[in-house]
Amino acid sequence: MSVAIRLSRAGRVHLPYYHIGVFDSRTRRDGRPVEELGFYNPKSDKEPVRLDLERAKHWLSVGARPSATVATILKAQGIEPSAWAVKKTAKAKAGGKAKKPAGKPAAKRKAATKAKPPRKPRTANSKARGEKKNKPAG
Repeated sequence: MSVAIRLSRAGRVHLPYYHIGVFDSRTRRDGRPVEELGFYNPKSDKEPVRLDLERAKHWLSVGARPSATVATILKAQGIEPSAWAVKKTAKAKAGGKAKKPAGKPAAKRKAATKAKPPRKPRTANSKARGEKKNKPAG
């Protein structure tokens, strides 16, 4: 299960209020969170953000990915971006090259492009547009 730390919107028109939560990545924006971590109120002067830092660090350590806005909030709260950096696999560290997809040899590709029949007109109005009628191959 892929997990994301993101916002879910609450409040009313022109007065947004966001809950910061841990969500399965497939849930809708305002869906049910796995765990509630805090809130973010961009319109408030008193306390715009309240966040349980210990639980946020825990979820980041087990692989939860923060959204862009939540990442900004986490940086402002003092959690370093290295806590949620992507961990590279051994193959990526070793510089493993990706294989090119197997395709047809060049000679077969050229022969295949030459063998295509001419395109037929799509509609009865093609004469009005100036398309020429194709002769059947034979």
